[in-house]
Amino acid sequence: MDKWLNHPTIAKLVALALGILMWAVVHFDPEDSSPNNVASLYDTKVIEGVTVQPYGLDERNFVLNGMEPLKVNLTVRGTKSDLRVAQTKDYRIRVDLRTVGEGQHTLPLEENLPKGITSVLVSPSTVVVSIEALQTKEFEVAIQTKGNPAKGYKVGTPIVKPGNRVHVTLPKSQLAEADSVGATIEIDGEKETIKSKSVKLAVYDKQGKPIEGAIIDPAVLEVEVPITNPFKTVPLQFKMVGRVQSGLGVASFKPDVEQVTVYGPQDALDKIEFIEVEIPLGDVRNSGKISVPLKVTPPLIEISPAAIDIQIEVLLSTTRKLEGLPIELRGLGEGLIVNILDPATGKADITIQGAPQTLDRLKPGDVDVIVDLSGRGPGVYTLPLVVSLERFMEQVGGTNSITVEIIDEAALETSTEGEEPLGEGVSEGGNPPPESGETQEPAV
Repeated sequence: MDKWLNHPTIAKLVALALGILMWAVVHFDPEDSSPNNVASLYDTKVIEGVTVQPYGLDERNFVLNGMEPLKVNLTVRGTKSDLRVAQTKDYRIRVDLRTVGEGQHTLPLEENLPKGITSVLVSPSTVVVSIEALQTKEFEVAIQTKGNPAKGYKVGTPIVKPGNRVHVTLPKSQLAEADSVGATIEIDGEKETIKSKSVKLAVYDKQGKPIEGAIIDPAVLEVEVPITNPFKTVPLQFKMVGRVQSGLGVASFKPDVEQVTVYGPQDALDKIEFIEVEIPLGDVRNSGKISVPLKVTPPLIEISPAAIDIQIEVLLSTTRKLEGLPIELRGLGEGLIVNILDPATGKADITIQGAPQTLDRLKPGDVDVIVDLSGRGPGVYTLPLVVSLERFMEQVGGTNSITVEIIDEAALETSTEGEEPLGEGVSEGGNPPPESGETQEPAV
């Protein structure tokens, strides 16, 4: 026994048992088991300003416009230890919106409390919610640019992809105030086209202020902002080069465009009134479409489109003779008169070739025959006639030139002093006196 009692482990166990016994004696109180002392383990607590959390609203069709109150006071009961451990965020007050529609509703509150804690009082115990229906409307997107491109460059109309129309969803009252949907892109100092720029859209009222909370579908679009050199839209002027194959005539001529856009320095654009297009008639063999490239002459940078298509109808040609066309004398100097020596009639006969339907609609008054006397002094001259014809017609015979005598009117008056009145040799206006029974128009 002595050996057993002197063993170290046995001594430690005996000491532990004595210690536990002494603790129990000291802390044991027969009165602690009474009902009053058990109740003293519980307490109540007031949680102020607990946020009311709505849930269950059909957000595709309704919006919560208001709720009163937003926070409530909560009185709870639980053990002191449970109350001490629980945090304010663990106390949740909710309101169920699953069954409500548009309008104002008074709803009871639901409690979600920490384990071991019960509710004593929620003040107030109900909330008033205001629900408004959502509506959707389609808008066209308007993209604005801010700033200016680099000097000499121009900004074009922004291009929206995949489309420029979106749907906006808002409460009825707010949707009535919505005026536009768009975004703004910064272009200050840019020299190149801005491509595939993603922009977030916003809804604006008539005063240009954004409307918050709008649902936009799609909310983000890609935008391209053309930034180019200065440009100008000018008409095309067609010039026929060469002749169609012998025996053929052009009956109709229709280009696919009448105007083109020209790009280049502004000072060069200011001087351009039209773009000349040469049509190589020698390449035309039959009816059909031909493509003609447009020549870009520096300092121009680009012409758009770069080529045009022309639909040409070609028919077998024929001829038509027009007789007695008056000859218009232009450019005669002051103090001079003119006398037509050849042709003696003072009129021109010409033969014209072209497509039948073109010649059929031609009238004598549609053809001008002109001779230029500019810079000519007194003397006899044989000069070419300029015959003004419609497009796709050409003169193939008849009068090609005219012989005239230009006389100084003052010298003629001197030489005829004391002679018979003017009219026997040279008529006023420069033409020979008309023969008996024949009339002649003045040449000037």
